[in-house]
Amino acid sequence: MKAALGTLPAGDGWAFELKWDGVRLQATTHPPDEHRPLTLRSISARDVTSHYPELATLRDAVSTSAVLDGEVVVFDGDRPSFPRLQHRMHVTDPLPTLVTTHPVVFIVFDLLALDGNSLLDLPYETRRRLLTELVDDGPAWRVPPASTGSGQALVDLARERGLEGVVAKRLDSRYEPGARSKQWIKIKVRRQQEFVVGGWLPGQGALTGSIGSLLIGVHHDGRFVCAGAVGSGLTDGDRHRLQAVLTPTDDCPFDPVPEVDRPPRWVEPERVVEVGYGEWPETGNIRHPVYLGLRTDHDPRDVVRELPPGEEKMG
Repeated sequence: MKAALGTLPAGDGWAFELKWDGVRLQATTHPPDEHRPLTLRSISARDVTSHYPELATLRDAVSTSAVLDGEVVVFDGDRPSFPRLQHRMHVTDPLPTLVTTHPVVFIVFDLLALDGNSLLDLPYETRRRLLTELVDDGPAWRVPPASTGSGQALVDLARERGLEGVVAKRLDSRYEPGARSKQWIKIKVRRQQEFVVGGWLPGQGALTGSIGSLLIGVHHDGRFVCAGAVGSGLTDGDRHRLQAVLTPTDDCPFDPVPEVDRPPRWVEPERVVEVGYGEWPETGNIRHPVYLGLRTDHDPRDVVRELPPGEEKMG
């Protein structure tokens, strides 16, 4: 279940959680007597258990069969860091040194099944209560608090700490697998979203032959529209990783074809990246973009421009 973008809801009947800058994950645990290990799956149902060995003991901590929903993050001080998470999310069977220098924390915020019984039709308030009764904070996982009331205090806290935002969830909402529901609303306080890569511009000087900047876009009214280029934030490791996964094509995937200052290299629009930015004018490209990382947990066909209600819409 995913949250729809919106503004802070008014009235009673809502709970509020911080929005974590991580990667969605579901964990399935089993009773110890079944001798079955913990299983971790991405939002695309890919088995990523071997990516996060520090979560293996969650099975013993829960000590029953359950399906937990949440996000895996890597902290930089007291804030989650998506760039730091990049060091872990693409690595199968990480070395102990990497686990030590970039430890993950599984932020658990929902309980989808318990003792073999589905909880999807129970209200969020009940699922959350059962979750807090079941899971205590551990060395690599935690259940963050959910507050009721206006939610403004949590929005102010997110803004003060430079976090991505807040998610509001209706207390009576059932869990809708795969849906982007208005029963959950994400309120962003930082300008950051997913884009799809449609090409890249070669670098110059030391970057000759390599990626200088990525041409990125979103889907709008049946077209794939260019939103600009991002080069700031790209490391040599990012460039190597991207060149290994981007699929070249002779045809420009954007409609219309963007104007660029050097011959571009077009790629199939199948890879999603996270980008922060300063502004996004109604007509024009994003300004002051910064590359944050490659996402493997989003379908490129679902990537659209995200603007809170009341802001400019794409023309």
